[in-house]
Amino acid sequence: MTTTSTISRRGLRRAAILLIGLTALSGAEAVAGSGLRSPALAAVPLTVCAVSVFSVYAVSRLLDSDADRAVLGELAQGAATCDELAVRLGLRTAVVRLSLTRLLRSGQVHEDIPGSFRQLTH
Repeated sequence: MTTTSTISRRGLRRAAILLIGLTALSGAEAVAGSGLRSPALAAVPLTVCAVSVFSVYAVSRLLDSDADRAVLGELAQGAATCDELAVRLGLRTAVVRLSLTRLLRSGQVHEDIPGSFRQLTH
């Protein structure tokens, strides 16, 4: 995969999974413990839950921007289809398709013929 990221996509996915687990656990702890403890103690798991939700969002955005950079890097070499990009980058087709959708909406990529994409040069 051609990327300049210092954190691997696999590492980011693992972090997201752990953060989702932390979110569920701290949310359940906050709900279950809210009636049994003082409000101050119930605030701790709620705060952990909120921080983990924002962390999951940040990891998701990192993965998205990493995929976008990789797709743009490949399209700089010439037009390609979604499947070709996925094979070259070693990414799942769904990840490349979502990246192409974001890049099309932002005007960085153009669809020449149905299914073939190229990078716009400004």
